[in-house]
Parts: sequence; C-alpha cells; structure tokens
Amino acid sequence: MIRVATVQCPPAADRRSRVWLSAVVLAWGMQAIVTQSILLREAFVLMFGSELAWGIVLSAWLAGVAVGSWLAGWAVQRWVRAELGLTAVLTGLCVVSCAELWLFRGARASLGVAPGEFLPLTATALAAIALVSPAGVLIGAAFPFACRVTTDGSIGRVYALESAGSLVGGAAFSFWAVEHVAPIESLLACCAITLAALSGLVRSTPAAVLLGVTSAGALLVAVLGGDVLDQRLVERRWRDLAPGYELCAEADSRYQNLAVGGRENQYTLYSNGQVVSDFPDPYTFVPRAHTWMCQHPAPGHVLVLGGGVEGLLAEILLHPIEHVDYVEPDPRQTELIRPFLSDADREALTDSRVTVHTVDTRYFVKTQTDRFDLVIARLPEPMSALGARLYTREFYGELRRSMTARSVLCMTAGAMPAQLSAASAEYLASIRATLQTHFPHVTIGWGDPAQVLAATVDGLVTTDPTELVGRYERRGVESKLFRPAWFDGATDWLDPEKVRMRAAELDAVQRVEVSTDLRPAIYMQRLALWERMSGEGARGIVARLRSVGLAELIGALVSVGVAVLLVCRLRRGAVVLSIGSTGFVTMALSIVWLFAFQNLYGHVYQRIGWIVALFMGGLAAGSWIASRGDTANAAWRLVLVDASMAVLSMAAPLALSALGGLQTGPLALTLVECGVSVMVALTGVLGGAAFALAGAVRFGETGCTGSAAGLLFGADHAGACLGAMLCGILLVPVFGTAAAAMLLAGIKFASAALVGGAMAHTLKR
Repeated sequence: MIRVATVQCPPAADRRSRVWLSAVVLAWGMQAIVTQSILLREAFVLMFGSELAWGIVLSAWLAGVAVGSWLAGWAVQRWVRAELGLTAVLTGLCVVSCAELWLFRGARASLGVAPGEFLPLTATALAAIALVSPAGVLIGAAFPFACRVTTDGSIGRVYALESAGSLVGGAAFSFWAVEHVAPIESLLACCAITLAALSGLVRSTPAAVLLGVTSAGALLVAVLGGDVLDQRLVERRWRDLAPGYELCAEADSRYQNLAVGGRENQYTLYSNGQVVSDFPDPYTFVPRAHTWMCQHPAPGHVLVLGGGVEGLLAEILLHPIEHVDYVEPDPRQTELIRPFLSDADREALTDSRVTVHTVDTRYFVKTQTDRFDLVIARLPEPMSALGARLYTREFYGELRRSMTARSVLCMTAGAMPAQLSAASAEYLASIRATLQTHFPHVTIGWGDPAQVLAATVDGLVTTDPTELVGRYERRGVESKLFRPAWFDGATDWLDPEKVRMRAAELDAVQRVEVSTDLRPAIYMQRLALWERMSGEGARGIVARLRSVGLAELIGALVSVGVAVLLVCRLRRGAVVLSIGSTGFVTMALSIVWLFAFQNLYGHVYQRIGWIVALFMGGLAAGSWIASRGDTANAAWRLVLVDASMAVLSMAAPLALSALGGLQTGPLALTLVECGVSVMVALTGVLGGAAFALAGAVRFGETGCTGSAAGLLFGADHAGACLGAMLCGILLVPVFGTAAAAMLLAGIKFASAALVGGAMAHTLKR
C-alpha cells in the first residue's frame, strides 16, 4: 500500500482556473516546440547542417529543461500563488526566445569564427549551452508551477496537455509556418497566444491587464512589423556569413535555409550556411559533365541526383541521349537560383528530354527498375544521418536495381589533393568497399574531391585519355566551353598512374567497414574528418567516441544508475531512475525510428513531420490513459510498462529488417510508412504512460504535485538529453542498431526489476 505523507498544499483550483490552466499549458506546449524548432534550424545554419551539432543542441535544450524543472520543483513550494510563478516563467520565455534568435544571427562574429570556417565541436557545445539552454530552463521550470496550480495529483494530465500542445504547434510549424511565416513572426505569434492565456489565468489582477496589452502588442508587431524585423535578422546573419557579397535572395524551405550571394557576376549558393556551389563555373561543372558522360560508351537514359542546374545539365544535353531524369528534393532551391542562371541552364530545365522530380532521392530510386545506363550522383557529404543513408550498402543496392546490366555510377567524395591522411584513407576505403558489394568495378581518382566511378561490367569505365577523346568525338558533341584535348593531361583526376597510387593507398587500409542502414559507419568517419578540419585534432570528440567500447558504455550507464539510487535512496530512486531511463529509451528509439523512416521510405518532409506528431500524440494518449486508471497499483503498472518498453526495444532490429525486405514498390513503401508509424506511436504511448504512473507514485508518497512534477520532469528530460546525445552519434553509428536495441532493452528490464524490487521491499515492511 502507498503511504501518503502529511504535507500541506494549497486547495485545488476551481473549474474556471482549470480551464485557463489547460489553455496555458496547451499554449506553452505550442511555444516550446516552435521555439525548439526555430533554434535548431538556427543552429543548423550556424554549424553548417551537421546532425552532430543537432545532437549537441538538442542535448543542451533537454539539459536546460531538466535543470529548470529540478530548480522549480525545489522552489515551487515557496510560492504563495503558483499561477504568478508560472506567469513569470512563461513571460520570461517570451523574452528569452526572441533574444536567442537575435543572438544566433550574430553568433559567428561573437565566437570569433571566420566566414566559411567550421565551428569546432567544443565551441559548438559552449554555443549551445549559451544560446539554447536558457529557453530550455524556462520550459522546464513551467512544468512544476503548472502542476502546483492544480493540486489533485494530475501530473499526467498536465503532461498530456503539454504534449498535445507540442503536437499542434509542431504540425502547424512543420506543415505550414516554416515556409509562409518568418521565424520572428512565429515566435511573436506564440508569445501573443501564451500571454493571452496567462491573462485569463491571473484574472482580476493588474498583471492580467498588462499581460493582455502585451499580448496584443506582440501580435500587432508580428503582423505589421514582422517583415522589417525579419529583414534585419537576415542582414545580421549575412554580414557574418559572407562579407563582401551582396545578398541576392534568401528563403527558408521545409528542408533548409537557402541564400544566394553575388559579386561581379558570380553567384554562390548557400545551404544552411555552407557553400553548395559557385556558378557560373565552367572550370568545374563542364569538365566533370563530359568526363562522366564519356565513362559510358553510349548512354541512353541518364539519372542526375542533385546539383544539376548550375551548369551540369546543360552540358549533359549536348550528348546524344534519349532522356534525363533530374532529381532535386527541394523545389525551393531551383526556384531561388533560377533568375541567376545562364540562358542555357534555364533552357535545360525545360528541354523535352528532361524530367524534373522534386522528391526525395532515395524514394525516387526505390521506384525505378532496370532503367538507367548512367547515374551521376552529386550527393551531399555524409556529415549527417540524412546524408549517410545515401552511402550505405542498401542504397547502392537500390541504385543498382534501377540501372541496366551495362551501366556506370559517377560521383565524388571528399579527399586530399595528394597523399591521403589515415582518416581520409579510411573514409575512401569504406566508400569503395560499400560500393563493391554491388558494383564489381570501382575506380577512385586523384585530387579533391576524388572521382568515384563504379561499373556493373568490365570495359565501361576508362582512365585512358585516348578512349575518352574517341567517345567524345564519335558523338559529335559541340560544346563552346570544352575541348576533347582536356582529357589528355589537363588534369590528374584520372591519371592512370595516380589512380594506381590511390588504389594502393586504399588497399593498405587496415580497418575497412561496409556502411549499412543499421550501422552507418560512414557517418562517423566523415564526422572525424570534419572534426580535423575544424581544428579539434586527431583525438577530438568524434575520435574518442569511436574508440568507446560497448562494455565501457554499459559500465558508465550502470554507474549513473547506482549514483541515482544512492542519492535518492531505494524506493524514490527506483522511480526516478525508471522515468530517467524512460526518457533515455524513448528518445533513443525515436531517433532510431526517424533514421529508419528516412532510410526505408525517404526524407519526405511532411511525413517526417507526421512521424514526430505521432510520437507527441502517443505521449499525450499514454499519459491520459494512465492518469484515468487506479493509482493504488500505479507502481506495479509502471513495472509492466517498463517491461513492455524493453520488449519493444528488442523488436526494433527485427521490425526494421522485415520492413527493409519490403522495398519493392509503392505498396511496400506504404507498408513501411504504416509499420514505422505504429512503432513510433507505441513508443510515445509507453513513454507517456510511464510518466503518468511515476507521477501517481510520487504524488502518493508526498501529497504535493509541484515537487514531484519537478523531480520527474527533470529526470525524464535528463534521460532524454543523454539519449539524444548518445544515440545519434554513438549507439547506432558505432555499435549498430541491433546492439543499441539490446542495450536499450537491458536498461528497461533493469528498471522494471528495480521498481518491482523496491515495491516488494516496501510491502514487506
């Protein structure tokens, strides 16, 4: 039986207060997810789009939430009117969120980082703490105050409302606002909604009038002055990003931040702050186009994956081909640069032989079979999980199925212009080994970036300049920007002797890993190179993460668990550890499902947004359902939920392998989407139920919601912080999904055993 402590708490709020509190919690949930999304996008631009930076920023956010919740849980009992404390916290959030957006836009100069220079990972972590954690602290502090306003033990219902608000705000931001409303306008609109709800909660006080006036003012500024504020913010970021260049165009698409800078009839396209291409650039695009086209004796159907409009596509069309399929996932990118293209490049997009597909690269490839003679893949470097999924054995297999029996794949990979470093050699050797699982003939060229050529049969790819000249001339190609003599000594890209030297370097690599969907080794290899480029040295954070053993990780996690038990004592510590491990596991599983969805289905943004919304909906549903049950046996129900989460973790690699085997057509892709959606929703339901049950246990022990909510909300987000930090950069890339799933299952089985043991010990007493 649960013992109830005799702690004096304020009386329950009346019905009207509960209604206004519900409105405040929903508004705060919306504001939290929108603020988080905007700050994450700002961090992407600041840190050049790496998901390692994303993991650091998300961890800083979650750590801030945990700290804020713990501090407010301690302080909430000292407030006579908790609604005023909640008002102060959320009003502060409105101010801080707008201030952090302003600070992000000038962060490169503040950190002393030169234009185009990578932000070192240590500086990334410090920037995340300084620019993201303050908003997280206020988000976390709001939860105990909200729970204190209503003292009927309904921690789970407050959690459900907050999750529901996040669901609505996340869906609205992802599906509509991100492309139609400027970030500052989104923030001001959220502030106006939150302040209006707060004015109803603290009715009949001078604060209510002030909050109402401030809400109206924020909405008025968003509507009438949003464009001016947004332009100032854009100019502030641009000054640090590309000084000396005129900002010609800028846009936030569903996928990325885009900008075009110009100087003396030369233009540069930026994606998330990083240079994507300079154009017009006949010295790069033109030679590559004809080199790649001549790697096949007679290409009829050509597939171009990304980056074709800045000069590549126009040169390809000079060859006697039948058709070109051009895949560019982000239509906004083509729209943005079209006015700055040459006439030939604009005409290439409307050529009758060209079909433009604005869909995800991997999604498109999955739907094609035995079609292409030549594939030109201008893929982003695998510095993110999203990019790494285009360098795996499974993707190359899908690509091979889309190609004919006599076909060639042409791409590039970051390298060094001369002799390779150990890290660069390992990276290129991994790409070669992964390609060789489906292409028997792979050639790695010289220079930076290195030419990577893969053929299905012998005799297609050639490094012989005489053969390349012959293929070019037999086609009767007439390019104003290229002469066939270029093949003979104008560059050392495919110099036969240097190609042999490069092959010998790669053959000497001791550690060669094949990258797969379930274990994308290429991701960490490329991040290690990025780390060296940013000045972290050979033993930076990524290199140290890659050297961590599974036994070391398990030992560290066990040490954390023991410390929690010692600090919190057995019974309370078991519940706190349970909810902390729930945050860890649900965050890790969510990342696994999102990575799997990208790999198996394709990065279709609306559906990714739907997957995130499903998780938040699952949290709300699970918390609501658990809150309505009998609280007398909440601890034993918590044991059951922990065990169920362990079983779900164990099922993850089996489910993903089964779904991966279905990749054969549109119906299979629908089944993949439905399967992953169910797993995501179930993860959310179990996570929400665990939080509500843990809240019922703690409320039964103390009789007060404020301190219980602070402790549990903080533990949940501290665990989620650790899960976000470890899953995306260690568990899956280093150990693989199968090993990660077994570790997560072990954590939840141990949690269930601890809670069950603590309850049994209490009953004996």
